[in-house]
Amino acid sequence: MRGLGSHLGTVEAMNAPASNKPVSTQPPSRRFAHPGRIAVVAVIVIAVVNLAVWGLSQSDTSTNGTALPATIESITPQSGQLIRLQDTLSADLRDDLTGVLVIDGAEVPEDQLERVVPLAQVSFRPGPKSDLTKFEPGDHTVVIKYWQQGKPRPTNPNSFSWRFRAGA
Repeated sequence: MRGLGSHLGTVEAMNAPASNKPVSTQPPSRRFAHPGRIAVVAVIVIAVVNLAVWGLSQSDTSTNGTALPATIESITPQSGQLIRLQDTLSADLRDDLTGVLVIDGAEVPEDQLERVVPLAQVSFRPGPKSDLTKFEPGDHTVVIKYWQQGKPRPTNPNSFSWRFRAGA
């Protein structure tokens, strides 16, 4: 029988079990050098993710703070919103209605209103060709007075009011 040395370079020698390897006397290396640090980082990451989830679940993402009557589909600006001094005011009414805007107690003249009659939208934008060139900084009140399209304006039409702020 030949020794293992005579089989070097042969297939049998390559496939032979590695029982002749020296056994290591060093302790096995740890997978992580600082497991305490990893635990601290993991706890911090979990806490941050939980705070983010909680914060997002508590945030108010609604765009309309005021409940609108069924006859009004939307208003711009929203109640309490801050707008620029020359932004547009508008009310989108139910499609069978029409109306006028009243700003700080003064009704906007008909020739200064913009209308989309089929969609029952009424809007006003201050500018050089209107009585109101820009909103003064501060709080303002808007009233939309509305009634049935094709019928004369009633003496006391239905109305809805909201407030907004204008700023530079």
